[in-house]
Amino acid sequence: MATRQDISLINNDVYIYNNDLVWTNSDEQHIADTINACAGWWKESFTEGVGILTYLKGRNVVPQLTRSMKINLKADQYDAKPIIGYDSTGTLTVDANVTI
Repeated sequence: MATRQDISLINNDVYIYNNDLVWTNSDEQHIADTINACAGWWKESFTEGVGILTYLKGRNVVPQLTRSMKINLKADQYDAKPIIGYDSTGTLTVDANVTI
C-alpha cells in the first residue's frame, strides 16, 4: 500500500509555503485519528473509529481495545499488532505497532 498524502498540519494549523498548501505523508495522523475517533464521527465510514477515551476508566480493557484497534486499522488496510498494557504507575500505554 502506498503511503497516504494529505495537507500538512503544524500544531493543527494548515501549513502554507509560498502561498500554497504543502502536502505530506499522513499515515501517522490517519492512524491517530482512527484511534481517537468514535464510531459515527465520519459519515463516509460510519462504523470506523476506536474511541480510545471510552476505554480509559474501564476494567480489563486490554483485550477489547486490542481487538477494536486491529479491526479498525485493518479496515484502513494497515497491518496492526497493538501493544497495550499498564506501566508501573498504572497508566494505560498504547502502541499501535502498525506496519505501513
